Amino acid sequence: MSRWPGWFKRPLLPLWNGAHRLAWWGAEWLDALAHRQIERCVVCGRVGVMLLRRRVIPERLIELWGLTPAQAEALRRKESLDCSRCGAKLRGRRLASVVLEVAAGAKRAGSLAEWAVDPGVQSLRILEINRIDGVEQALRGHPGFVATDYEEGGVRGAVNREGVRCEDLMGLTFEDESIDLILSSETLEHVPDLATALAEIRRVLKPGGWHIFTIPRVPGAARTFARARVRADGSIACSVPPMLHHPGGDVGYPVFTEFGDDVEELLAAAGFEVSTRFGPVCDEDLGQVYLCSKLVP
Repeated sequence: MSRWPGWFKRPLLPLWNGAHRLAWWGAEWLDALAHRQIERCVVCGRVGVMLLRRRVIPERLIELWGLTPAQAEALRRKESLDCSRCGAKLRGRRLASVVLEVAAGAKRAGSLAEWAVDPGVQSLRILEINRIDGVEQALRGHPGFVATDYEEGGVRGAVNREGVRCEDLMGLTFEDESIDLILSSETLEHVPDLATALAEIRRVLKPGGWHIFTIPRVPGAARTFARARVRADGSIACSVPPMLHHPGGDVGYPVFTEFGDDVEELLAAAGFEVSTRFGPVCDEDLGQVYLCSKLVP
């Protein structure tokens, strides 16, 4: 539309963009139906279409991360396959399935939403670090659930009008050993000081409590390394060329840590008993879920 004059283009632009979104939405639904991507969602408990949205991973991110076609497709699956009923991505649904596996209540629930209202788990205190699509909505019925988000310059511990609490993983406002279950998804890589974040998670977890989470990883990365650090003046210094996730490439949130094959060793050194679900990382599957239990001294 660049050849059209501005006075003509401005009113047409919303229609143009809307038409593109409608075309993408239609293509995603047709693709899902053609591949029979219909299942019962472990987050909301309803049967729905799982929508693979390939456009969520920009070509620039694929280029910067050096992904093969198979790895790029695996990353698209992890970051989409959205439940058409609740919006939960594949990584969110996998995270929910691990919660049901290790934190079951009086009866085995068929979904996270069902589990959240089970009388057998009402005494648990659950902390969500940054909001997870679908998962947050499913857990809203649990009396001990606390949804948090990081807000640059926000007052830690303050709760906004949506009921979401401002928290920073490098300085949580919760008391020692006060949380039974912590959930996070694609968050740890964005924390400037990973060691401090892990120490804070361990501090607030009760003995035997769980941190269940996902992080971005690609096959072949042998060691975890710091991609960037925060200088004393608050600016970011990159040790290797910058990379940003969400949505990725040249825009999004800065990545401070790239995780490698030593991630379980790193977590164990931080005082956790560690296991991996849906693993190991491979070209066809990048959607692992990590399960850390706080070791009792």
